[in-house]
This record gives sequence, structure tokens and C-alpha cells, in this order.
Amino acid sequence: MSLPRLINTPRLLLRDPRPDDASAAFSAYASQASVLRYLGWRPHQSDTETRQQFSYDVHRWLKGSAWVWVMTGKRPGQEPGPVFGQIELTPMSHPSDQAHHLRLGYLMARSQWGQGLMTEAVTAVLQAALQQPGVWRVDALCDTENQASAALLARVGMRLEGHWRRAVRHPNVSDEPRDAWVYALTRGDVLPMAASPASAADPACADQSR
Repeated sequence: MSLPRLINTPRLLLRDPRPDDASAAFSAYASQASVLRYLGWRPHQSDTETRQQFSYDVHRWLKGSAWVWVMTGKRPGQEPGPVFGQIELTPMSHPSDQAHHLRLGYLMARSQWGQGLMTEAVTAVLQAALQQPGVWRVDALCDTENQASAALLARVGMRLEGHWRRAVRHPNVSDEPRDAWVYALTRGDVLPMAASPASAADPACADQSR
């Protein structure tokens, strides 16, 4: 599995996380209960927790046990801004470096909602995933009350496959496991393309930019 560490879209730069992103991420989303409502973890109490999470995410990149990209904005002639979201792919079949089935997750600061940025980012990550020769399926679990996320998954071309009962834990909503919709995209499905296609940097070149 050779997923790129850098992915460019018309408005975004997606890249692998670094511990020094922690302060911006903590402020933008990792401490925000409204952003994490349908996520599997509670808000961080300090940027130290966020730094620890990013260190863990770096380790997962190295092991190939998950791939996490942080999201930053781009403006002509300027350096990318601070991180304001992230996207993750987790292998659901093993061995992980040969996985045919990946699971998608994502979150973004509330201040960035409503601009189509997550649609742009998810489309780019799905393109990158399905360009991997061995990947045949990417799916996502969406809390049945999370209408905005369900609409996004449909918008990027993922198909609703079913209703899983007691499938997810969202501790910011309830202590009990909750029902989820299952959306999936498989090799051969039509993926709506962005107006300007995403581009991925060579993984080796991306490593040198860290």
C-alpha cells in the first residue's frame, strides 16, 4: 500500500500529521464537543492530548495500520494555513499493507462547514484509495441521526448499503452503542470528479518534506 502523504486539491492541501500541528488542531476541532458529536472519542482537555494522538497517528503511518491526513487551506501565493480537519483510512482486511477493504472517517472545524471543503477532501482521498491496485472497497459508518454526514457520503458517490444496529459508539451522544448507516464505494463504481482533479505527491518526495 503506497498511499500518498501529500494530496493537493483546488482549495486544500492534505498531508500526514505532525506533533507540532497539535495546538492548531486542539483549538479548531479536537476540543470542540459539537465537532466530535458523532465521533468515537471525547473532546481533548489540552493540546498535550492532541499531540499524543498525532504522535500515535505518525506511528500508524509508519506501521501501515492507518493513514491520517490533516487538512489545511491554500491561497494563491501563500503558505498553507493551520490545520482545521482530518481524514482517515483504516484497513479492515489483513495484512494491512495488502488490504482490499478500507474504512473512511473524517472531521472538520465548525468554522469551515458549509463551503464544500469536506466533499472536496473526501473525493480526493477516495480517488487516491481506489487507485491502489489491491483496494476494492472503501466504506463509512454514519450515525443514523447524522444527516449532514449521510448527505456528504451520498454526494461523493458512496452507496447506502444498509442499516447496522448497535454498530458504533459515540460517547458524546450516548453511553450505549448506536445504529449506523453503511455507505460504500467499490472498484468500478462511478466517483463524481471534482472540477479540477486532485494530485498526489510521490510518497518518497513527501517524506523528504517533513
